[in-house]
This record gives sequence, structure tokens and C-alpha cells, in this order.
Amino acid sequence: MSHAPTLTSLPLEVTSCSILPLLDHVSLAKLGQSCTSMRSAVSFYLQTNKNLDMTAVTRWIENEEARDVDRMEVILNDPVRSREYVYCDRKKVAFKFLTRNVTVTHLKKLTMTSSWPMANLNTVKKLIKQNKDMEELSIVNMKLTNSLLDVISELPKLKYLKLSPNLRENKVNGVWSVE
Repeated sequence: MSHAPTLTSLPLEVTSCSILPLLDHVSLAKLGQSCTSMRSAVSFYLQTNKNLDMTAVTRWIENEEARDVDRMEVILNDPVRSREYVYCDRKKVAFKFLTRNVTVTHLKKLTMTSSWPMANLNTVKKLIKQNKDMEELSIVNMKLTNSLLDVISELPKLKYLKLSPNLRENKVNGVWSVE
């Protein structure tokens, strides 16, 4: 009696090039935790991936956090800080996972949209510097600095750029300030 092939019995190239691109990032994270062969396949896929869009991941984290808000407010007794702390923490972990601890070098497209930071400025600059062939870059709700803009300006193949500063609720004399 012959056994049907399993996902873990497929060659790494087949799994990472034909199957893993069909999964969302949350499913990739869960699959990578299932066994060592899937962890290797997911790692290989992420290392060679050309497109990273953090939007869906941050939305998923925020939706998960919305379910836990009541519990976290009781634990930390500060609803604003509890949301900020947990959102940032989980988003930073997701960012590190999806960028393989900021070691990916094949990105052609990077989209980062979040209400709370998912990485510090130096980490984002490092990721951009390592991906010189990037063609599309979208950074929304992030602090824009001259040093970040300098790094972005050094991308020779950049064809599309979307930047939007982080507008926080810092109202001074009736005027919103940009972080």
C-alpha cells in the first residue's frame, strides 16, 4: 500500500515556491511552529520573498488585541498604555519574524502600515539599506526623519514611494502635531 505524499515530504523548493506563497503571514507563522521541516521551509521562503506587506499582519494583531483589551486594562490599569505596549510588542515580534530578524535582502516591495510602531527607526533603515533593489516602498504612520529619507533616497531602483507621517493625538494650542 503506497502512502500519499505529505507536505513535509515535498522538496523544500516545491513547498517554498509553490505552496507557501498562497498563505497569509499569520498562517506562515503558525505553519512554521508545526515542525522543524516546516520551520525550515517557512524560513527559506521568507528569506527569499520579494514582497512584504505588514498591513494584514498588523490588522490581525489589532483585531486580536481588541478581544483582549478588557483583560489588559484590568491587568495594567492604564488602557492607553496597555494597548500601546501589547500592540507594539506583538507587532515587533511579527516584524522580526517576517524579516528573519532583519536579514532579508531580496525585497522588491515593502509596505508598513500601522497605528503603533512595529520596528524602531534604525531597524527600518537597516532593512531598507539591505534591500537595494527595492522598487516599491510604502511607509504609513511612521516617524519620518531626515536620516530615513536619506536612506530611501539611496534606493537606485525605487519606482513607487508612499510616505505618510505618524499623526498622534498631540494637540497643542488646537493644532495637531506630527510626530
